[in-house]
Amino acid sequence: MIARVAMSIIEAKYMEIAKASKEVVRLARLVKELGIEQGGVQLHCDSQCAIDLAKNQMYHGKTKHIDVRFHKIRELMTSGQILPRKVHTSENVAYMLTKAIITDKFKPCLDLLNVDEC
Repeated sequence: MIARVAMSIIEAKYMEIAKASKEVVRLARLVKELGIEQGGVQLHCDSQCAIDLAKNQMYHGKTKHIDVRFHKIRELMTSGQILPRKVHTSENVAYMLTKAIITDKFKPCLDLLNVDEC
């Protein structure tokens, strides 16, 4: 049961980075049309397992139900358009918006956002 729940969380994160990669490609095209050339774009993710799943080109029996459209991220990573980066929990600014955290952890998030105290 625990393995199935953990795998579904990994799959959900995998599908989210796949969706985010589509937005990255769209924005990269826009930037290119504006005349700015850039290399690969870093895509931050807090799940190393989801990044590994996206990098691994082998068939996974447990992920066979994931829609094919989500596997485009593998091609984008191979071509170097998307550069996945693991974000450690202590560096993840989004946690202050999505999780209930104590004041001691909230203040470093404000520092990451460059927000000064009032």
